[in-house]
Amino acid sequence: MPSISLAIELGFFNTTTDGCKEQKENFGCEAQICGGELEEFMSEEPNLEVGSPERCVLVVDDEKRMADSVASLLRTCGYQADTAYGGREAIQKLAEKDYPVVITDVRMHDVDGFEVIRSIGDNPRIAVIVITAHASTESAIEAVHHKVFDYITKPFDFQELREAVDRAYAHVNAVRFREDMISMITHDIKIPLSSIIGYSSLIFDRTTGELNPRAREFVQTINANSLKILALIDNFLTSCKIEAGHLSIYPRQVNLNFILEDLSCVLQAEIERKKLNVTVELDPDLPPVMGDENMLFRAISNIFANACKYTPVGGQITARTMRVGAPASPLQRDSACVQISNSGPGISPDELPKVFDKYRRSRAHGTIEGSGLGLYVTRYVIEAHRGKVEVTSRQNELTTFTVYLPLETAGEPIQEASGNR
Repeated sequence: MPSISLAIELGFFNTTTDGCKEQKENFGCEAQICGGELEEFMSEEPNLEVGSPERCVLVVDDEKRMADSVASLLRTCGYQADTAYGGREAIQKLAEKDYPVVITDVRMHDVDGFEVIRSIGDNPRIAVIVITAHASTESAIEAVHHKVFDYITKPFDFQELREAVDRAYAHVNAVRFREDMISMITHDIKIPLSSIIGYSSLIFDRTTGELNPRAREFVQTINANSLKILALIDNFLTSCKIEAGHLSIYPRQVNLNFILEDLSCVLQAEIERKKLNVTVELDPDLPPVMGDENMLFRAISNIFANACKYTPVGGQITARTMRVGAPASPLQRDSACVQISNSGPGISPDELPKVFDKYRRSRAHGTIEGSGLGLYVTRYVIEAHRGKVEVTSRQNELTTFTVYLPLETAGEPIQEASGNR
């Protein structure tokens, strides 16, 4: 592939979808591009997916010839390329139209490229490619800080830019597909599933009348398996938000005693099915913590559900809350503590450090179903609340998960969104 960087840099040519037109202008020198070579380049099929989002690209550069040349070439590759001849115009166009991909110069006469990027914000539905003739360590670091998709220095080969745009578009398409799937799962699966859980719980609690033992067993199974599916969906959705850096946290006062009480009721069908002996010990004087109640419920629910899953039939589970003073807490401050212990096979010493890893499942329990997302989500949520979760295990005896959450968080508000780490 011949280099056409000089021609792009100086704007010596223009191309249209009808073909490649060679141009020659005089800026104190002459430049030519071999028409045959450029036609061969333009005849390559673009590696693009057809469909939404629209293949729109915004090219931002205060050098008009540069912006026009890049946009024109991108149009021949199947993109809808618009131009903005400066940062201020780019910000205005971004407010008016949805551009999956933005190509921007850094140094411009009115508003620089990083100001344009800041106007986009942390939007995973837009991929930004930075092009600069003034590459430096500082600008590269700032590009990383702003999560720029790609960083290209001038002069460049158009093939390099085109491949970067193709990758950026494919990335945004994947992000949008994932978000659409999340929305579909939330509305088309969770809502009817919640109805199944609700109605089966009413039947199980004898609200509709007495059941014979066989029918009660069926309802137990329906309820327990529906709860497992709901937990899997919730953990998947939370995991997607974590990976996208968009896990929203809405803090308020949360009573951890209420969470444990609710969980012992929610998991009652599974507890009865496996004939588990469950003891719940609540500290009546435990102060509330500041946090997102739904997120904390999900985090602690994953631990409690795991205890039910891995405890053998007739085994023992103990769940308790307590207040822990600063010297005894790994947070080095007064903490509210939730501790859940269960009898069973335990976790081997070599697997213990990896128990919170994403998709991690114990090799010793391969026959037990699970996604490997629950404890990963739990650790992330607890740490997002400035807390800590620990696990200890003695094989064939007892496994204990302990959650520590800080008390007295006045003056230290929890951030409303915790990003990707």
